[in-house]
Amino acid sequence: MTQTPDQPETDPQRPGAPRFCVRESLGLFVRGVAMGAADVVPGVSGGTIAFITGIYERFVDALKSLSPKPLLALVRRGPRAALASLGEIHWATLIPLGLGIVLAIGTLSKLILALMEDSPGPTYALFFGLIGASAWLPIARIKRLGVNHGVAIAIAAIGAFLIVGLTSDPPEMERTASPDDAPYALVLGKVRAASDARLIGLTTPSETLVLFDPKNLIEAAPERTKLLRTDEELARFVADHQALAIIEPGSPALPYILFCGVIAISAMILPGLSGSFLLLLLGVYHSVFGSIHRVIDHLKELLGRDTDAITALSARSVGDDATLVIVFLTGVVLGLGLFSRVVSWLFDHAHDLTMAALTGLMIGALRLPFAQITSDPDRASGWGYWAIVVGVALLGAVVVLGLHFTEQRLSAKRAA
Repeated sequence: MTQTPDQPETDPQRPGAPRFCVRESLGLFVRGVAMGAADVVPGVSGGTIAFITGIYERFVDALKSLSPKPLLALVRRGPRAALASLGEIHWATLIPLGLGIVLAIGTLSKLILALMEDSPGPTYALFFGLIGASAWLPIARIKRLGVNHGVAIAIAAIGAFLIVGLTSDPPEMERTASPDDAPYALVLGKVRAASDARLIGLTTPSETLVLFDPKNLIEAAPERTKLLRTDEELARFVADHQALAIIEPGSPALPYILFCGVIAISAMILPGLSGSFLLLLLGVYHSVFGSIHRVIDHLKELLGRDTDAITALSARSVGDDATLVIVFLTGVVLGLGLFSRVVSWLFDHAHDLTMAALTGLMIGALRLPFAQITSDPDRASGWGYWAIVVGVALLGAVVVLGLHFTEQRLSAKRAA
């Protein structure tokens, strides 16, 4: 029997474990890149991309195959039994998807974060189009739509709408470097709100607070505050002032980071519920991705490449950053092992209601990109801004619909 994307060809010697296929692995890798890129974005879920591209249930089944069985088999029955148990894990799905996700997070996260900061309206318009067009996909999998499904959609949509509407406190800032007689205290990172000028409270009476404000969120420099508006100004200032006090986000406690890893990956598995948004809500978004970026920059330095200016100024050691990333990833692995089984059980025992709830989650999650679109300062520029926003949103919708119909056509071709 010809297999569909959600029912991959399996090896009869290893029940349930799909076999490696070069063409299929390449497709999974590309999907993994898209999922990784989505997972970086608050308000967009990698699970949504998996659903859009037709591999969601296969993805969940692969996660469910991860278990401590090989270790237990090694202890109880020896290496041969452990090896056989390892063969039951869906490596043919997990490896290409995982490589794509890791590559995207490592290489695209800076670009996506920069777009979110520099052009929030058009960037979130793309996310709005992607999520909005994909919201109907779960409904298409419900065989017979009933009143109970409508109730599930409404409850999930309201819940997601309320969760997305919550606001998190900005990360606590702290002095991480305080050289003697430093005339300036530099805040690492871009100004995110006019209220960032409050950080003058972390300076000494002899210091001037230095803020990097390329979006002109602070119109005029308050007393004892210096504003840098461009990358060139920042580079010149750093080059001209070797002795700088450094103010940067504080590092959360490691047990809390572990907990956040479990929560974030649990949300990332569900279409419409963004793990990155929950990290933002829990106050560790910038800590986690900042540590990931600094570890990558330190690795580049070992290869002889120049370190990012912010990384060079940070007082965090590579050991501190690596420890935080490892603890977070440990939480991710724990969350994958636990929550994938919950989702799999829901698909097996309440498939149609689960699909209805996923639709509601995606509809409710639209609140976040819509809020970013309508709060972008560039919206004051008039029709030009809205033309771009609408055009980009439609582009996102076309991408989703194109992927869906292409997947449907390929599935029908395989089944013929």
